[in-house]
Amino acid sequence: QAPQAAEAPKAPADGVIHNWGDKATKAPVAFSHKKHAAAECKACHHEWDGKGPVKKCSDAACHNDMVEKKGEKSLYNAYHNMQSPHSCMGCHRAAKKDNKPGGPVNCNDCHPPKQQ
Repeated sequence: QAPQAAEAPKAPADGVIHNWGDKATKAPVAFSHKKHAAAECKACHHEWDGKGPVKKCSDAACHNDMVEKKGEKSLYNAYHNMQSPHSCMGCHRAAKKDNKPGGPVNCNDCHPPKQQ
């Protein structure tokens, strides 16, 4: 009998990314796992081994620096690094450059106006 392939974990429901609390200068971002279903999990969760639980970007030892905007551990950079294929902005811009369907690439397309 052939071994069963490990099944990918079920993606969480759609939600909101709001990691900076009162330090945020922009409103939280609505995120849809459903809209990203065609992407491989490892496209974003690039440290995932394909077996164990999937970490959030902000988990310890990943992108848990909530202060700096640049650097490997910067959570801001994990979402906004335009050169990284693992970041939202990097992936969206690469898709747009290749004339493929992609996500938003402007601040207000992701971040709705912040409520006062």
